[in-house]
Amino acid sequence: MADAPGRVEELMRLDKLSRLVVSYFLKHISVGEIVAVMDLREEVRRRVREGEKDLVQENESVFIEREVMRVLMELVRKGVLYYRNGVYSLSPWLIELVKKRFGGLNPGVPKPLEKLVE
Repeated sequence: MADAPGRVEELMRLDKLSRLVVSYFLKHISVGEIVAVMDLREEVRRRVREGEKDLVQENESVFIEREVMRVLMELVRKGVLYYRNGVYSLSPWLIELVKKRFGGLNPGVPKPLEKLVE
């Protein structure tokens, strides 16, 4: 992921679970690893119960946690997230883009991934 425009376009091509994880971090900005995995596991389980069967192959907690961890590591590798000392955060380029598009980070406020592309 080289320049910011190319990076944003790649965000839109992520699979559904990866987009869910990115949306979670757009809202929370920075979260400890354990809390992030637990929150995302529960969000995935809720969505599966509501009918979104294409997020994960199995609805077992252990399987969901493994998939969430895999996605987190992949997003770090791609430069979307940053990981340090047990905390995942949005990468600096994405933090700057969020500030520009939304007028600030505003932790706790949901931010649509689609608005980053505008």
